Amino acid sequence: MLTYKNITPGGVVVSNNINLISQGLDGALNRHKMLSNNIANVDTPNYKRKDVDFITALRNQFGQKSSLSLATTDNNHIVGSKKANKSFESPFLKNTSYRNDKNNVDIDVEMGEVAKNGIYYNTLSRQINTQFIILKDVINKGGRQ
Repeated sequence: MLTYKNITPGGVVVSNNINLISQGLDGALNRHKMLSNNIANVDTPNYKRKDVDFITALRNQFGQKSSLSLATTDNNHIVGSKKANKSFESPFLKNTSYRNDKNNVDIDVEMGEVAKNGIYYNTLSRQINTQFIILKDVINKGGRQ
């Protein structure tokens, strides 16, 4: 995991972004390993699929709550929902079985999750690349404009 501690105040945002994105990449890698293991055990009797919810772990680590604090400053503002979007939670039940051999791995679902995780990983890779470009630009210019 990458950590940058002694960066000027202007670089703190870049540093925090790099650290957060790096942890997201680590989580996506761990999730890919779990999904690959599920696919490898698609024909194993009594095997139950496994998954990792690293989004919630990241939110907990960085102190982000599951609800949003919304404020209105004018009576004409639209009142929003106080609950955050829970779309990152896994919709799969761990105690289900799809087949007679008590295996609950659905290859189509797993392949879809691998594709979704790959898109997430690629997006984070592009974002961390952008952060390093910003950091490189700051280092090269050294305060000059």
